[in-house]
Amino acid sequence: MRGLTILTLLSVMTSLCGCSPDATPSASNAPAVSNEPPAQSPDHTPFTEEDAPDFDPKLSLEWPGTPEERRRRINAGTAHETTIYSATFTQSGPVTSFRATVYEFTEKDLQSYVPKKSLARHLGGGNVVELTRKQIEHGPKKYLGFDVTARDVNLFIRRVNVLAGRRIYTVEVNSLRQERLNAEDVEKFLASFAIKEQKI
Repeated sequence: MRGLTILTLLSVMTSLCGCSPDATPSASNAPAVSNEPPAQSPDHTPFTEEDAPDFDPKLSLEWPGTPEERRRRINAGTAHETTIYSATFTQSGPVTSFRATVYEFTEKDLQSYVPKKSLARHLGGGNVVELTRKQIEHGPKKYLGFDVTARDVNLFIRRVNVLAGRRIYTVEVNSLRQERLNAEDVEKFLASFAIKEQKI
């Protein structure tokens, strides 16, 4: 039942943050406030959302420019509380989007989570089709992670997902051109990804 709960929660989070076939890289997979009525949580209570300016993602990245950041909390004070940090920087010529998200879940929601089964697909909903997947060990603590390349209609994606305690870290680059995923600035951005030591 708990496994179903977190999968349902992740599904709702993906629907709030997912992409459509017509989305540009600046909109694809970006956590954003939904203009739709609140969704229902697994126990049939409405989802709530509020800003979370106090949330420290403990994330280190060398951005190619100044990203737009957002911190929010879903279902604050409940057993399904989820805190989300998101940051995006978009370049033109060709359009390329650099992104980072950090999801912090409750212990209860993670108790039945199966990382190797679900982690690689985190934020990979919609029409996303995986092209490659590599399991990795991230950082000195060797956190479980996956390095994935994927395609969503005409959008190409390079994504690294890492599970660290109660948090899922996602660092990705989206572009309309596949060759951009191997460019020097993209490699530098992904290589700079580090999780600051913390207790979470």
